[in-house]
Amino acid sequence: MIKQTINEMIKHIIDTCKPWVKPEEDGLLRFIDPLDGEEISAHYGATHAAVAFITYGERTGNKELTDIGYKLMTSVLQRWNTSMKLPGFHNDFNNFALCVAWDYFDKNKKQEELAKQIKDIVLITPDSNNPTVNWFPMRWYVNLKRYQWTGEEKYKAICDKCRAGIKSATYEDGFIDDRLPVGLSFNLQYDVATVAVMQFLRSAGEEIDISIELGALLNVVAPDGDINYLGRGTNQIFAWGLWVYLLASSGKEHETQVALEYLKDKVSVMLKNNNIMLNQWPGEEKYMWWDYHYCSVYTAHFLFWLVIALEQVDLHPIAEKTITPEDSGVRVYKDKDYFIVTFAGRKEYLAEKGPCIAVLWTQSSGMVVKGTFGPWQGAFGNKYSPVEATIRNNCGLYKVEQNRDLSKNRYVHKALPNLETVTSEKIFPLYNDVNLHVDNDAVCVVWNSNEDGKKMLSIPYLGKKEISVFVDGKTIRLFSPIMIRNQYSWVSLHQTNLMHGSNWELRIKR
Repeated sequence: MIKQTINEMIKHIIDTCKPWVKPEEDGLLRFIDPLDGEEISAHYGATHAAVAFITYGERTGNKELTDIGYKLMTSVLQRWNTSMKLPGFHNDFNNFALCVAWDYFDKNKKQEELAKQIKDIVLITPDSNNPTVNWFPMRWYVNLKRYQWTGEEKYKAICDKCRAGIKSATYEDGFIDDRLPVGLSFNLQYDVATVAVMQFLRSAGEEIDISIELGALLNVVAPDGDINYLGRGTNQIFAWGLWVYLLASSGKEHETQVALEYLKDKVSVMLKNNNIMLNQWPGEEKYMWWDYHYCSVYTAHFLFWLVIALEQVDLHPIAEKTITPEDSGVRVYKDKDYFIVTFAGRKEYLAEKGPCIAVLWTQSSGMVVKGTFGPWQGAFGNKYSPVEATIRNNCGLYKVEQNRDLSKNRYVHKALPNLETVTSEKIFPLYNDVNLHVDNDAVCVVWNSNEDGKKMLSIPYLGKKEISVFVDGKTIRLFSPIMIRNQYSWVSLHQTNLMHGSNWELRIKR
């Protein structure tokens, strides 16, 4: 059943992206992005699509697809020296895809000349030079192949350095930061990516224990099946091919079925819309995409990992472990009728600030809150950030400063009848600790704030039932003045008026 569902999804993706392979005037093929109208050669869509087409085409006897894959791969290699000079060339992703292709050719005794060309290119192409942790396992695998090809100890040293880097980014509870030094960035998408490629390294013979890392991820799967609701990667497809691969290859049949069921209808809509996010929005809007996002790249990456998942179902079992020191800042509260994940936050991106509520679900109300903030200025958040929606996409307290309108003072108005004041407000998310307690009837979320000035509680609300708010023990009326789109859907902002108060409590029926 798992293989059948993955197979159907693969065929759907191929039907969508096969037409993106087009010849150019130089006679070489390009993997053309459907939104940008050109190949994103600095990224990795072409290499991942080529490998997926080749391996899946050979598996299914689809000669047309296989031929397209080989021609695209040949074109990529002929253009390699030009592509790798592009700003932002993704060395580790592209080298990794080539090494996967080489392994396939070597194992199946196919395309010896192409395999030799790949080996030569990988040996002269440098690794990426950045401290992004989810790239380390790919870099590790590439240097493992180089070591096997040459026996040179320098490559083994790089493998050891990657292993050490991942270890230094890994918390005792099993979650893994995505930037070094730790404390800069954490999100579930790239945690999934790191663990999944370490599982792939296990398939290549590396001795790695990822039982705690898998246990941590399984522990935060939301009741609706979502794994990708926290941080910079919220609701992007990038995580999902990797997640399906990790679950399917490690023998997690039920969990794989849950993931595939969550994906099934959403992927169809995403592909139809040329989107990279599992929502209803048209891809041409690039709504809440980061600056570095491209439809063709993430679609090919998703396809690539589903094809590998199909090859490795149940091949590398893991007996996961769950421990709860919570030193990563991810805290999980759950029972049969509620599920809440809070996050202490990181420094680098607004999308990963905290403390925050990453997801909140109850049996009675369904999904109440999911996803926080979004792309925001600075590093990679400048092009597609809807400022108003992004800053308000957070369940918590806000401080709001309004202008003081002296023109409405009757004495000032009498003396200066033509005085006009510019109307304005400043809004500041307040990062207060999130405290929870549960009674027989409700889940209670509490924020304590000694911040000067008036505040409001704002909830980007997805739920079905009424919710209650108390400020310093008094029942407070909620308004729903506006709706915004977040990474998932339209949400209604439930807000209090501006008021003074130190103890704010949100109650949701269980």
